[in-house]
Amino acid sequence: MAQRFTYLFAFVLVMLVSAVSHAQELTASGPSQVQQGQRFQVNWTVNANGSGFIAPEITDFQVLGGPNQSTSMQYVNGSMSQSITYSYILLAARDGEFKIEPAKIKVGGKIIESNPLKIKVLQANSAPEATTQKTQASAPQGSSSDLFARVEVSKTNCYLGERITADLKIYSRVTMVNFDDWKMPSFEGFWTKETTSNQQIQLKNEVIDGIMYQTGLIKQMVLYPQKSGEIVIDPLELSVIIRERTSGRGRSVFDQFFGGYQDSKRPIKSNAVTINVKPFPSGKPSDFSGLTGKLNMKATLDKSETKANEAVNLKITVSGEGNLYQLQPLDLAFPPDVEVYDPKTSDNIKLSPSGISGSRTFEYVLIPRYAGDFKIGPFAFSYFDPAAKEFRTINQDAFDLIVTKGDGEITASSPAINFANKEDIKMLGSDIRYIKQGQYPILNGTHFFYRSVPFYAAIGLPLILFTLLIGYAEYQKAQGKDVVKLKSKRATGLAKKRLTKAKKLWDDNQTASFYEEVFKALTEYVASKFAIPISELSKDRIRSTFAEKTIPDDVANTFIGVLDKTEFARFAPGADKEMGSVYDEALDAIVKVENHA
Repeated sequence: MAQRFTYLFAFVLVMLVSAVSHAQELTASGPSQVQQGQRFQVNWTVNANGSGFIAPEITDFQVLGGPNQSTSMQYVNGSMSQSITYSYILLAARDGEFKIEPAKIKVGGKIIESNPLKIKVLQANSAPEATTQKTQASAPQGSSSDLFARVEVSKTNCYLGERITADLKIYSRVTMVNFDDWKMPSFEGFWTKETTSNQQIQLKNEVIDGIMYQTGLIKQMVLYPQKSGEIVIDPLELSVIIRERTSGRGRSVFDQFFGGYQDSKRPIKSNAVTINVKPFPSGKPSDFSGLTGKLNMKATLDKSETKANEAVNLKITVSGEGNLYQLQPLDLAFPPDVEVYDPKTSDNIKLSPSGISGSRTFEYVLIPRYAGDFKIGPFAFSYFDPAAKEFRTINQDAFDLIVTKGDGEITASSPAINFANKEDIKMLGSDIRYIKQGQYPILNGTHFFYRSVPFYAAIGLPLILFTLLIGYAEYQKAQGKDVVKLKSKRATGLAKKRLTKAKKLWDDNQTASFYEEVFKALTEYVASKFAIPISELSKDRIRSTFAEKTIPDDVANTFIGVLDKTEFARFAPGADKEMGSVYDEALDAIVKVENHA
């Protein structure tokens, strides 16, 4: 027993020593390519409790600061892990390819080494050996060369309804702290959908015209033009809070000796982009769906034989690449003896930088009321293919549906119903009675109720009630047809429902989803309240509509200000702390508009 315990102890000890030795690593990290005159940071991280860090001799770069030490500890599933990072701030003084030798550190009585670093320094005004950047990434006219924004599109010439990808990016050679005073392009004339979902802007290094920049994707949108001609995408405007090093006297001894830092706000404005949208060519099919892309259509019927008054399911699925969100049910013709219900729509749609793809399915419930042989279909679906520059039509043959007679049903093979067949007539109890001869008591003129006021009231009251009921039904029908008025009445309620959902997201600390829900509540409220199509909704359109409705300017400024804040707060650090005030401001903005509308 003791021998077995000794073996087990030795095995566990060997495994622990092996695991510890394997886990002890010192890793060096830094950029592989920098620009001459650029500051950058290199790090050495050990994932254990080490001591006696020995940095390599750095002769090819100017050391501006370091070593700076930071410690990170994690406690996961009952086990604790620790890592220590040593960092240096370096300046690339000259161009060339340089190597930083491994660093060393002592862990558990053993000296371990890091990997070496190879860094290439480009000349200040030379282009990189290989670059895949877009030509429109240069600074807009009037912008500073160290900080600017760009609106970059995948194409500037397209057909109506053809997908365009737009990237809203910022380029910087200074230290950015925060963003403020946003004004996004309105994208008026486009159907838009945002593809980015990141709460914070992630920065990365890019070489533009031989200069190294930190670039960040603010937003990426997919655009589908809704009208032909030249459409201008407005510039992106924002203010960037930058941090710059200052020299001279400061507020502390350290500032006076080493120099301090100062934050300042710098407004920037991107370029405007003009998109030339070509109309559809001639020869548009009568069944054209209005979609542009590469699509397919398939119709299925769940059974080919049924009984009268039994339901049959017809599914029509349109799939492929194109703006499936705008697809409406196909215009189909059904036999008059088949009752058809409004289709149920189900989506399997994906959004990516390459556009919208997937499928949309319309499911119809068909109920044949009489026996007979019916044709369901044929089916045709047309779309425009921008690659081929022509319309394409997908055809599918009609389905044969055989309907047999159901219980208690008669055939409808001819316009006149033939009752000669006795099986089509059922005698229930005493349905047929003899005609009684003689005079009924009510006709003898001696009864009190006959020709009295209650007698005539009993005759006239149902007619009056029926007339009133018909009038009320027509009134409700007319109210329902006035879609604009109906949507306007429901706008406030729908907005408050969205804000209620946003409140739950606030409680769950889901920052990005909260701001998106508040933004939708505001925009959908305005669109429904004032009958503005979503594709035409912009801040300028909102302001002009408020002016037409004599809504005061301060109310308009408040409403648009909340829109700006909700649209861009999710990208700013500390946005989760602002959710309470944004919620109250959004609710107050809707109430103010409602009071003046």
